[in-house]
Amino acid sequence: MCRDIRVFFRRRLRLCIGLTAEALLFMWATGAVLAGTAFGDDVLLKADFEHWLTPWQYWGDAEFGLDPQTRRSGAHSARIIAPDAKNADHPQMQYVVPEVSGGDRLRAEVWFRAKDVADRGNVVLAVEYFDCNGDRRGADRAAANKDAGGEDWNKISLAGQAPDAACAARACLILQSPGTVWFDDFVLVRETKGASRPDSGSAERTIVIRGDEIVQPRFGGVGYQTFITHNYAKQHFDQVVGKRWRELNPSFARVIHLRKRPPKKFDEDASRLAFLKTTGTEVYVVTDNAPDTENADQRNAYAKEIVDELECLVRQRGLTNIRYYCMSNEMSLRGWARMVGDMPKFKDYHRALFEELRARNLRVELLATDASPCAYWNTMHWAARNMDQYTGVYGGHHYISEFDLQDEKFYAWFLLKMKWAVEMAKAKNKDFILGEFGAKQDGRTIDGVIMDRCVYWDTPLEPAVPIQVAEAAVAAVNAGAYAMCYWTFMDVPSFPGAGYRNQWGLFRCEGDDHSTRPIYYAYGLLSKFFRGPAAVHRVVGDDPLLRIAAIRHHDRNTWSVAVVNRNRRAVPVGIRFPANVSKTSFRKYVYDPAGVTMHTFGDLPDPTGKIELADGSLNDTLSAGSLTVYTTAYDDQPPAAVEGLSVEKTENGKRHLRWKPNREPDFCYYRVYRSSKAQPGERQIASTIATEYLDERIGSDEECGYRIVAVDQSGNSR
Repeated sequence: MCRDIRVFFRRRLRLCIGLTAEALLFMWATGAVLAGTAFGDDVLLKADFEHWLTPWQYWGDAEFGLDPQTRRSGAHSARIIAPDAKNADHPQMQYVVPEVSGGDRLRAEVWFRAKDVADRGNVVLAVEYFDCNGDRRGADRAAANKDAGGEDWNKISLAGQAPDAACAARACLILQSPGTVWFDDFVLVRETKGASRPDSGSAERTIVIRGDEIVQPRFGGVGYQTFITHNYAKQHFDQVVGKRWRELNPSFARVIHLRKRPPKKFDEDASRLAFLKTTGTEVYVVTDNAPDTENADQRNAYAKEIVDELECLVRQRGLTNIRYYCMSNEMSLRGWARMVGDMPKFKDYHRALFEELRARNLRVELLATDASPCAYWNTMHWAARNMDQYTGVYGGHHYISEFDLQDEKFYAWFLLKMKWAVEMAKAKNKDFILGEFGAKQDGRTIDGVIMDRCVYWDTPLEPAVPIQVAEAAVAAVNAGAYAMCYWTFMDVPSFPGAGYRNQWGLFRCEGDDHSTRPIYYAYGLLSKFFRGPAAVHRVVGDDPLLRIAAIRHHDRNTWSVAVVNRNRRAVPVGIRFPANVSKTSFRKYVYDPAGVTMHTFGDLPDPTGKIELADGSLNDTLSAGSLTVYTTAYDDQPPAAVEGLSVEKTENGKRHLRWKPNREPDFCYYRVYRSSKAQPGERQIASTIATEYLDERIGSDEECGYRIVAVDQSGNSR
């Protein structure tokens, strides 16, 4: 691993260590979820705008910021400056409040001042309500008094009740006309809590897949951030990295690009990226070691250097699957997220890159802004207003550090966050990519080693991580994201004696331990069956504890459906499909945290069975706290039997196996089995994508036999 990779990880570490404290800072600065005030004990949100506007999100053509000169109390107020032109979007600041549920009685108030706003009634306070499908189910609104005087501070108050279907709310501070408005001292209080939602018990839950409502017509897929361009011994790549990638079969990937690599390393990286092309994987490339330039000439020179490499990869090496590029990981430049506070510099880098790409007619789109966490996604709002002409796609990252693993409120919160990002991009006729996401970050120092990993790894809670990650993926799909990448496909190899380890992968990569984690068998189902290109259909369910996504694959007109059951009991479901479903036999795959079946070589388990459509409905029972995937994206035809096996005894007594390659278009990998007199019975000793295998764990005089089995992408074997 080169020095630049170490710099990259140190930058990530600043996020890993600081996020929890940062999240607390956001809560303190915005006054989120405080208790024991004059408003009572159930204050859902209190915002004084003392230091940050995060995690408020922006909407509309306006400038948003803090103002230290005009404030009602404290050091700052929040300010919206709307342009003179007519703005149908009604510029506003929005804050998602996941604690709200049906029947809650709420009270909200905010103080404001206005300038050049002809009608004070255009200053509005609103609380919007959303159901478990992310659909708006109503709102309470209050406008300022039209006679509110001059530049004095005036109060807007509202009282309302969440509709029965509500699962979350969004507070909005709105300016509906040109002018400037300042907001300060916002409070949202729950005065009485609504009745608990009735327990549906053993009643069947109804899920409807709307055939005529497309959320995303060209879904790119569920994928990974991958360090596949690292150096790997051929045997390790064939049996671990490449084999597992091919079986999980993602159609989208995010890859770190390092500048100024030696020619040999450049060739190695190109060959690994070529491997991703064989799996039909679109690639989003990001650079993390960009120089901190001072002027346009230096940025133009930097852009030429980058585009030289991209052009070589795309045109000379044929890597036309490289589709997107961003000049900096998570807005980093000489420090993590430094450009969040200097967006004009980020814009000028992309201006230089855009001009160089277009001068060469190289069809690689630029991504803005790659910011993390979603509290920094307002940088995309700035980019949409100020650099959309250079931007081909929008994107950001988020790690789930605000919610515990079992917190049922996470899904509705993240779905609304994702919808905001997708809708912001769509307003510019662009897509949104969730470039990285994962569960809660660690950052502790253990035995002198700083751990950049999921905090739940190697704890009793680890099997539950995939359920929350699957919820995030389902939310991104239902919001209309183009694609998403879990961080990461595999752990990153550590330097001997290094004081830092990056361990986020679906499988380990320390020494000889390449064992899989539970998440491999859950998220792997999503990457395998939620491939692009596909159409995402709108799904409507009547149980707020079921999270459901459905896609129709373009190439074969097949369907895949994922259901996360957050109920603490098994529940019956009826999934209603559109009338034009051509194949009626669905394979069923289940990930149950209570009983994860691990495999030595990372082979995915067989389906638990098949279910037939009955009158257009798929009727089944979901295990408690599980992920279930139903799919027609398979065939039942096994590959041809492997032929031409030869076994050669090497000088040191090992066995070198070779065989002829299978030629099926959907071939995936081979399983290698050994039988011997010393160990009765046959057992699997390897899985590989190669047509050879060196058996190094056999005695020189031991008599044994071998069998090779081919496995296709549907899991059929022979």
